Amino acid sequence: MQLRNLLVAALAVAAAGIEVVKKTQLDINQKVYVENAPVLGDGAGEGALNNCQSFAAAHVANPAAPNVKVCGTGIKATFFLRGRCEGYYEHQKTVGSCNKGAASEICESWSPANDAKFGAYQSYLIEQC
Repeated sequence: MQLRNLLVAALAVAAAGIEVVKKTQLDINQKVYVENAPVLGDGAGEGALNNCQSFAAAHVANPAAPNVKVCGTGIKATFFLRGRCEGYYEHQKTVGSCNKGAASEICESWSPANDAKFGAYQSYLIEQC
C-alpha cells in the first residue's frame, strides 16, 4: 500500500514537472526587443523570462530611450520606473498582446514618444500570459 502511494506521488511530481517544462518553452514568435536588440527570443535565448532585468545605463540616462517591442501572443513585458521590478503607483507599463486569437506574429511597441515618463523607467519583467 505504501509503495503504491509512493509510486503515485512520484508520477504526480513527474507529470507536474513535465507541465512546467512545456509552459516555459516559447515558440519562435515570442520575442522582446529593447532599442532594436533582442533580449528574449530571436537568438537571445530565454534567460530573461521571469527574471527582473535592468535597462542599460545608457538607456536610463537617455530620456528618448528605451524603445521596446514585444512580439507574439504568449508573452508580455512589464516595465517599471523602479530598478527592482516593483510597481510604484501608476508608474508601470505592460506591453504585449496576450491574445491567443490574434495573429501569432503580432507586435506591440512603446517608447518615450508615447509617454515621456517612460524615458525614466529602469527595469522590466518578461512573463508568459
